[in-house]
Amino acid sequence: MFLSAPPEVTARRVASLGTLVSALEMLSQTRKFEDGEMLSGQLANMRPKFAKRFPRLTRALESKQAAVALYGVQAGASAATLIWGHKRSVRTAGSAVLAVTGAAGRLRSPFGGDGADQLQQVINIVLASTGTFKDGEKARDVAMRALALETTISYIASGVVKLVSPVWLSGEAFSGVIRTRNYGDQRVYRLVHEYPMAGKLVTWGTIAAEVSFPLVFVLPKPAAKAFLGSMTLFHLGIGQFMGLNRFVLAFGATHPALLYVFAQNEKRAELPRHEG
Repeated sequence: MFLSAPPEVTARRVASLGTLVSALEMLSQTRKFEDGEMLSGQLANMRPKFAKRFPRLTRALESKQAAVALYGVQAGASAATLIWGHKRSVRTAGSAVLAVTGAAGRLRSPFGGDGADQLQQVINIVLASTGTFKDGEKARDVAMRALALETTISYIASGVVKLVSPVWLSGEAFSGVIRTRNYGDQRVYRLVHEYPMAGKLVTWGTIAAEVSFPLVFVLPKPAAKAFLGSMTLFHLGIGQFMGLNRFVLAFGATHPALLYVFAQNEKRAELPRHEG
């Protein structure tokens, strides 16, 4: 049932699982919401003019209670869109709530986020805005193509940044990251330390895969699916060995959009043959 659902439903459910995990993760460390802690409110520091004009509101938004309420709402909206994502009204309203809570969370504190949060926010905004379309087919087409485009831009941008980095070009980036405490894995580090070429191949392979990602739109469908599958394995590996699990669900939520575009391109390619 999950795999046979329309692509926008699958995308919403996978993304919702990601935001649910993220919200529960934040709620599990509420002590860090207190003043002076890592996830304490930073609104006064980030928006001094706003804080000066609305001091009481600023203090309320920076409070631990506000943070708990914020992530509680985020968890609730995530759960609702995960369970009832097949209902357009729930999917649209839930995406809007998640977009607002996501923006509020970043406004309250700029710390604790990453690229997965940014991609999740794009998904929320796209699904919320296209959910207002009267034509369901048009809403699906615009949403899926927008997410496919965003994913492609994300991969290219990430690849280009690596492409101009001396550390990545030297092939040493992967071994350098995998030996760190926050994003490392000692088992993998021992492997690449013993076989340096393996680390270099992973480093260069990452650059090549990200920069060449647009090829998925011109490759034959089986090859395009295989390419996309390799990127899924890439994210699963990052989640397993580097602890960046949120990227798996954030990028995974956009893959139904890419599969939708593949299918639409195939249909368009077959039209002349049928007409002839």
